Amino acid sequence: MKNIIITLISFIFLVLPGAANQYIQAELLGFPSINENSVTANLNLSYLQIGFSRLFVSASDNYIINNEFPEIKIPITDLYLLCDGQEFQITKSGWQRFFIDNFDIERVVQKNINLKLENIGTLPSGTYTTVLKFLNKTGLNLDYECEFLFSFIVDEKQSITSLNGDAVILLSEEDIFNKHSLVKNQNDIRLDLISNTKWKLWLNTSNFEENNCDYYFQVKNITGKINNYEQNNIKLLPNQRYLLASGEATLEGTQFGNIIPTNLTVEYSLKNTENDSYIKEGINRNFITYILERE
Repeated sequence: MKNIIITLISFIFLVLPGAANQYIQAELLGFPSINENSVTANLNLSYLQIGFSRLFVSASDNYIINNEFPEIKIPITDLYLLCDGQEFQITKSGWQRFFIDNFDIERVVQKNINLKLENIGTLPSGTYTTVLKFLNKTGLNLDYECEFLFSFIVDEKQSITSLNGDAVILLSEEDIFNKHSLVKNQNDIRLDLISNTKWKLWLNTSNFEENNCDYYFQVKNITGKINNYEQNNIKLLPNQRYLLASGEATLEGTQFGNIIPTNLTVEYSLKNTENDSYIKEGINRNFITYILERE
């Protein structure tokens, strides 16, 4: 009697729809490729063809979610499956058939397919995931299903662009003898920022040269995703780091064209020191380094 029970259990295990993953299995080939406006991934789908097979795909959720910041979501309808030159939109509303195998034979088949996430812009950094379901409807009216975790990582991306280079301060003959007034830079130093994560902007004076004058800076004219910035006139010293500003990711949503222009203007000025030395008349330059990093 014991042997009969074992035989019955084994039989049920072989024919129960969706009970054994060997009837359909999805495997990622390599790593997803992340470009400026798309994410692509190559999959190998292996399935057992019994009589013939019809292959379907569906999503478990309406969104692809950023695990670190769940409020950041990409609609699942932006994800497409490519098979044999045809493109199929993935949704949660129902099964999307993407392939029919008409061979009346029992065999294991390997099928290469592609996933492509389209119409995206610069994505916030983090790991994005969603679960896809694949279905194999065989010629024996048996359905076999598996799940596939679609996941990709968006690295941190930050950049600074300066439109006018280094600060240039022009000192007249009157300026070099005035110990009280601040002489400001003639050119606006505007810094344009791009960051797909929270950020801090630092001013570094490791290459700063000491001379017979006092340098100052002040942040003005902010635009975009800036939370805090230095509003006071701050004296610069060599080999220091000064926090200019901090803010959110310079993005809005996850769609194409989602970058928010974010910039600030730094005003520099100088004056004579309180000793008896005087700076020279003419153009005064100094070298400042800007560092953008994650908050």
